[in-house]
Amino acid sequence: MYKPSAIDGFFVSCAYIIYKMNKRKTTAKWILFALTIIINAFIIYHSCMNGNQSSNESSKIAILIKDIINIFSPNAINESNFETFHGVIRKLVGHFGLFLIDGLFVYWTIHFFFNDKWWIKIIISLGIGLFVAALTEMIQLFIPNRAGSFIDILIDYSGFIIGVGITYLVIFIHEKVTSKNNN
Repeated sequence: MYKPSAIDGFFVSCAYIIYKMNKRKTTAKWILFALTIIINAFIIYHSCMNGNQSSNESSKIAILIKDIINIFSPNAINESNFETFHGVIRKLVGHFGLFLIDGLFVYWTIHFFFNDKWWIKIIISLGIGLFVAALTEMIQLFIPNRAGSFIDILIDYSGFIIGVGITYLVIFIHEKVTSKNNN
């Protein structure tokens, strides 16, 4: 059974703290860059796992979520529907969710490193997201018991786009509020 650790929620908390560190933007951008590299390394590492390893990893998360759901709705997820549930969780958490987090961090990193127009930052971020999504699926073509999938690229990239969009909106709103308070 998967046991949540103190690291759960760490990345989101770090991003908030980093964003609030206006006086230490240089340090913040390098910390953010390092976290972005770690997230992408984590994604690529998991795409290199063979089918059995990958299935075991996603099973741990599916069992955790199943246990939580079954607390509120006993036997909602059982032996007869667990495989379908596991597949949905694998796509939602392992593909969409992980790339959503990646999109958040990539755009924040690009925002700190580039002083270009907002749309250039979005284009750079989306290019990185598409590259990582395609790369991870292409890697799986060469891994035992794995298969790269165009549908998975679309799921990954959809999560990434939403992550970029969320981060853009947070930064946009923060900058508008800050500029109003300074005037």
